[in-house]
Amino acid sequence: MKELLTLYDTKYRVEGMTCQACADSIESTISTLNNVSYASVSLSDKELIIQSDQLLDLKHLNSAISTAGDYKILSNEPTLFSQVLNYFDTKKPILIALVLVSISSLSLQVPNGQFYIESWFTAYMGIFFLLFSFLKLLNVSGFSMTFKRYDVISKQFAPFATIYPFIELSLGLAFLTQSFLVFANIATILFMISQSVGVIQVMKNRENVQCACMGTAISLPISSLTLFENLVMVSMATYMLLI
Repeated sequence: MKELLTLYDTKYRVEGMTCQACADSIESTISTLNNVSYASVSLSDKELIIQSDQLLDLKHLNSAISTAGDYKILSNEPTLFSQVLNYFDTKKPILIALVLVSISSLSLQVPNGQFYIESWFTAYMGIFFLLFSFLKLLNVSGFSMTFKRYDVISKQFAPFATIYPFIELSLGLAFLTQSFLVFANIATILFMISQSVGVIQVMKNRENVQCACMGTAISLPISSLTLFENLVMVSMATYMLLI
């Protein structure tokens, strides 16, 4: 009986290509190598796909194409830097929102001539709730459907998901006008813990659930950043109650 060969499909990145002729030259060169049964080069993706009956060494591949031009074949595994860039790119909407909240709340401290952490926390939470309630109010029904998938309170009492955007709006106004602050801080801790517990469960079960924090206008999956923003709010509200 003829022994069946194990074939390996491997992707590589290619640097130095400037035209289709470059891609064709690399492809034809790699195709002639021993143990290679198939090779394909994409100019637009800067990618090389090789099917072979054994794993090929990068030095061997680069040596083979050295006569074809000034090209370089690299591992397709993402670098730590590219992984970090990709993480921040996928979380761009919420990062921008949090940066805006931070900058605007800090800016409000300038007229005081002195920085007071209590004043900053109050302004931060007020602007945070106003901004995020606005995004939720754009589509309350859509928000509530997603929110009920992980928020602990909403799972037990479904109408809470519908009224929550209005609660956030009220909390935002309370913090910015510095009214009912004790109640606002207690409510913030309660609601953010409820959401944090739900987020932890989603992450633990590796579920693909959209984060409802920015409403339905922006698609954003639940992640550790979602948990982080909730815990920051819990920490701020707790501090305000203890001082």
